[in-house]
Amino acid sequence: MKVKHLKTKTTIELTPEELHDWITRVNQIDSMLDNYSEIKDVYMSDVCNLDTIKWRMTRLFNLTWNSNTHRYIKGDNK
Repeated sequence: MKVKHLKTKTTIELTPEELHDWITRVNQIDSMLDNYSEIKDVYMSDVCNLDTIKWRMTRLFNLTWNSNTHRYIKGDNK
């Protein structure tokens, strides 16, 4: 996976396997939201999955935590 931050756009290049992995993550989120809407409850496994997805997205977009604003921001393009 390659991420390039340019002035006017960000380009993400994924291998077919990485794309499949992200499709799986989207389907996990869909399932979690469906469960929540049906039973109005959250499974701890769903919380773990959300945490994993958040972590993977911060890596995908090269985000870093800013302790002053308490938000993720765009990191250095390395």
